[in-house]
Amino acid sequence: MRVETIYLNEERDVTLSAWISDVGGEFAPVERRPAILILPGGGYAACSDREADPVGAAYLRAGFQIFILRYSVGEHRTWPNPLDDYEQAMETIRGNGEKWHVDVTRVAVVGFSAGGHLAACAATVARNRPNAAILGYAALNKEVCDV
Repeated sequence: MRVETIYLNEERDVTLSAWISDVGGEFAPVERRPAILILPGGGYAACSDREADPVGAAYLRAGFQIFILRYSVGEHRTWPNPLDDYEQAMETIRGNGEKWHVDVTRVAVVGFSAGGHLAACAATVARNRPNAAILGYAALNKEVCDV
């Protein structure tokens, strides 16, 4: 496995961490893996580490390529910054599908609390929608993506 961290927006401290597992060789006949984009919670004040790495480790064991987005929070949480961060992350994942051995038709998003809210918005209003969305105790209301 190799790990890469990409700054998507240095001013807002937005990063995308990629945990890339090998394919081929001993892992034959696997040439591409499904991917999961993890959106940690934290009330848009922070991105919780406990909803990032441990979740990533579980999906890694299940055979996924792992991506963790630390999106705009705190003073930069103004909407649509977090959704823009998601869009850029999904474009980066799908745009690097060959390099990272990702099956770009199987990219899911999982989010918790505020990250669950962001995942719900990604699944319903984003330009680059995920192929599946998993919402963990998502912070939702009637106007879900009209924050």
